[in-house]
Amino acid sequence: MHYHTPTDRLLQILVALGQSPEAMSAKELSLNLQQPLSSTYRHLKTLLRWGLAQDNGQGRYLPGPACLQLAKKFDREGLLVTLAKPELNRLAELSQESVALMVPSNGQAICIELVDSPQPLRCCYQKGLAQPLLLGASAKVLLAYMEPELCLSILRQRGVEEADVATYLESYATIRAAGHAVSLSEIDHGIWGVSAPLLDSRDRLQGAISLMAPAFRAEQRSERLIRWTREAAQRLSTRLD
Repeated sequence: MHYHTPTDRLLQILVALGQSPEAMSAKELSLNLQQPLSSTYRHLKTLLRWGLAQDNGQGRYLPGPACLQLAKKFDREGLLVTLAKPELNRLAELSQESVALMVPSNGQAICIELVDSPQPLRCCYQKGLAQPLLLGASAKVLLAYMEPELCLSILRQRGVEEADVATYLESYATIRAAGHAVSLSEIDHGIWGVSAPLLDSRDRLQGAISLMAPAFRAEQRSERLIRWTREAAQRLSTRLD
């Protein structure tokens, strides 16, 4: 997804820094985002001045300390997170598995809250992690319930061939009929997942509750895990305006 206004380009850089697992150079940002190098340097200067980016001393850039302030503000006052926490904790305690609150943003599924499984062998996941909207239970349920035009746009951005689009759309119709999506080893080998949508009072998609577990532990009780996840999502949905 490419944007052309200066503000969009600046925000693209900020998002790219947040998503990258390591510090990035201006040249890498310029190439990855298809921006002129001169513009990239100019936008980085603005982000540095506002504390939204920092130089690691080797000509590479990371999110700045002001981003932490934004994250803390989001944690403290984010309404969806506040409402979801009791249900996430309840589901995690009931299932003894990892439970996440996922939201769609900029073509990705982002984990904005996570309750880890207490078991020694559990899924390796973390709050703030983003994954492309295509594979995995979370991505599939978010695509199934979002606006059709946006869903189509994301599928094309992900390189889905036009001949295959109808197959994806049919699978999303099946997900909506079932009320949940399930995945097995789609992102990480040996990991089973289930995700159910969060819909507000006007049936608008607000996110999803997802449960992740090692497949060997989930396969014997998958029906219960699906039911518990759906019930948690339904209870939370009734509280969303």
